[in-house]
Amino acid sequence: MKQRLMMIGLTSAFVTAAAVTVYLMGSEPTADSLAAPNSAPVQQPSTPSGAEGEGPKASSQSVGQAGTSSPPASLSPAEIELGDNPDYPTLESRLTEMQARRENKTFDPAQVLAAIQQPSAWQADDSVAEQMDLADEDRYDGRTFIRFNALKVETLMPGDTMEIPIEQANSIYQMVVDEVEDHRDGSITWRGHLQEFNEENQVMITQSDGVTYAGVFTPDAPYTIEARDDAGWVVSTGTLFKGEEAPLPIPVPDISTSDASR
Repeated sequence: MKQRLMMIGLTSAFVTAAAVTVYLMGSEPTADSLAAPNSAPVQQPSTPSGAEGEGPKASSQSVGQAGTSSPPASLSPAEIELGDNPDYPTLESRLTEMQARRENKTFDPAQVLAAIQQPSAWQADDSVAEQMDLADEDRYDGRTFIRFNALKVETLMPGDTMEIPIEQANSIYQMVVDEVEDHRDGSITWRGHLQEFNEENQVMITQSDGVTYAGVFTPDAPYTIEARDDAGWVVSTGTLFKGEEAPLPIPVPDISTSDASR
C-alpha cells in the first residue's frame, strides 16, 4: 500500500506518548491505561464513575497506513479513523460494507484492523510446499510458495491499494482497487490495475469458501496466484501450460473447480 499500517499492539513509542499524554492531562499512567490490546473484539470505552482528577478521553483515534501507533482496544470501530480512503473513513464503515458482502459471516474488528495494517495478502514461505501433494514437475517449476491471508483481500474497498509481491520478477507492484463485485453466489471479485502502469495491466482476485484465485498481468508477464485457506503459490501463468502455448489473456476460472493442491 502507499503507506503501511502497523500491526495491532502498542509500540514502545506509543506507550511513551500515552504516558506523556496522561501526565499532561493531570493523571498518572496506570498499567491498565498502557496495556496492549488483545485479539478480542474492540470494545466501547468506559469511564469509571466517581473517578477524580481524570482528564477527558480522546473521542477517536486516527490510524494512517503509515501511522506510528495502533488504537487502544477501548475504542469502538466508529471511533477508529483509518484515514487512507475517504469513502471508508472509519473501521466501522469498512466493517459495514464487508458484512453486507458476507451476510452469513461475522468479522472480528480487531482481526480486520490487523489485516488492514498488512501491506499485502501474502508473503513467501517455502514450508508451504510441504502442505501440498505436488508432483516434482510442479514443486520445482519455479513457483513461489506463499502464506496467504484471505482476510486482507476481504477488507479491500474501491480506492484502496495493496502490495502485489512477485518474487519471480523481483518486484513489488501496487494494486489499486477499482471495483468489487459480489456475485451473490458466495464468491466476490476484486478488480484493479497496477499503479504507475497503463490500464491494460490488470489484477483480478476472486475468493469463495476458503479458495482464492488471482491473475496479475504485469508489463513483462502474466502471473497466477492460487491459494486454499492460508497456503498457496505465485507462478508464471505460462508455466501452468507445460508443453502448451498459453493463450492470452488468461481468464480467471470458476474457483469452485480450481485445485490448489495439484
